[in-house]
Amino acid sequence: NEQLRQNFQFSNPDIKVTEDLDAVLLDSRIDCVAIATPPKTHYSIAQKCLENGKHILIEKPFTSSFNDALALHTLAASKHLQIMVDFTFLYNGAISCIKETIGKTSTFGKILYVDSVRINLGIFQNDINVVWDLACHDVSIFNYLFNDLPISVQAIGIDSLNNGLENIAYIHLKYQNKFAHINCSWSSPVKIRKMLIGADKQAILYNDIEPTDKVKIYNKGVLLDQEGQRNSLLQDYRMGEVYIPKYDTTEALKNVTEAFYKLVVKNETSKSNANDALIVLFILEIIQKSILLNGKEIAIDWKQVGPSLFSYITSKGMLSEPLKE
Repeated sequence: NEQLRQNFQFSNPDIKVTEDLDAVLLDSRIDCVAIATPPKTHYSIAQKCLENGKHILIEKPFTSSFNDALALHTLAASKHLQIMVDFTFLYNGAISCIKETIGKTSTFGKILYVDSVRINLGIFQNDINVVWDLACHDVSIFNYLFNDLPISVQAIGIDSLNNGLENIAYIHLKYQNKFAHINCSWSSPVKIRKMLIGADKQAILYNDIEPTDKVKIYNKGVLLDQEGQRNSLLQDYRMGEVYIPKYDTTEALKNVTEAFYKLVVKNETSKSNANDALIVLFILEIIQKSILLNGKEIAIDWKQVGPSLFSYITSKGMLSEPLKE
């Protein structure tokens, strides 16, 4: 957009602005490229950047297909370059607070379910559907928070505009010992960003729309102390307090930038490296397959991701074993 470039150049006279990607790639002073373009262009731009020796920070989704992303990951590894995908919420202080809280199993308990709502009015994309645009956030958050992967997926989607892209979707992810539900939409008259994580001792409500106090921990639940109570219609309820924890409010994109710097310069581990982004894409493709099959439940064979990525998954302990009675 020529007008936007002119406006930016006027406001930032010390920054060089160009529409020529080759001019950037051929500049030996440039080590890294941030790619914030439509998803359909991610693969071609990222490939050129890697071929010219540039590390890349790329907006979500990584690419519009698992195989394209895998090809980029392989190319980067061959050239000893780094790839990081901007799953911004992973660098949000509220999400870090939630991860710390659910890690205290003695007080939070065993996670039973997750219910996430991510809806708003637009922006309608023309190259990816609402799953790849919005639900990818939830999938990346689940992977990070639980360090666990789903064993099956079931999803339905609605293409109300008849343009071949679903703008409303309902997604069910089944794990060994819990389940997660995602409601995502571009067609809601209101914007809602809520996630409820329920355990057998406590629950967390995360409301990203709130300007402050985005995280609330509820000490409420059902008491089943005696075997006879299990068959009773009238249960005792634990009505405890609601606790609002303090968390880091540093701008998430600042944390993203710092993490990318540490990844490139210090080779420090990133929360959203290429392997983590590939896992998200693999799940998104299975969700899409379930939608195309009218909501059929699809079991996930994680060995299909390939030996290298499967080794990464198992090394992180992301495939949990069934609970033994």
